[in-house]
Amino acid sequence: MSQKGHRAYVRWKIRTHVSLTHQCRQLAEQEGWETADLLRVLILLSTTPKFLSLPGNERFQKQVELRRIAGKRAYSPRVGGGYTELLSVRLPQGLSRLITAYAELTGQSRNVLVVWLLETGLLIYLKAENAFLEAIRSLKP
Repeated sequence: MSQKGHRAYVRWKIRTHVSLTHQCRQLAEQEGWETADLLRVLILLSTTPKFLSLPGNERFQKQVELRRIAGKRAYSPRVGGGYTELLSVRLPQGLSRLITAYAELTGQSRNVLVVWLLETGLLIYLKAENAFLEAIRSLKP
């Protein structure tokens, strides 16, 4: 990979529940993914519907307005309720800027937002995989 291509990515360390980290790594191993590639796919799967629905979302607009008034990020609790691990995520610069801007505008920490995106993406991925397997089974005589 060229140096220019390498610089096009941003590396973040995200604190997640051990169970989420384990699920992502196990899925990556089972399906033949590199973990970093799977994480990018999960984030992209979950951001597409979320970002496409933003303009008409009243709650989002209200959060942006309150953020502008307050001028700072609201308190955001850390990932808690059990053991956590650091998970390394590499994202294209453009996507990382969008995620950071969304987190700042909504008053969330970037970590909490990325964990939510990973959880949502994992759910979308597994549901799509199940639907695909069902379609294959339905085609068998």
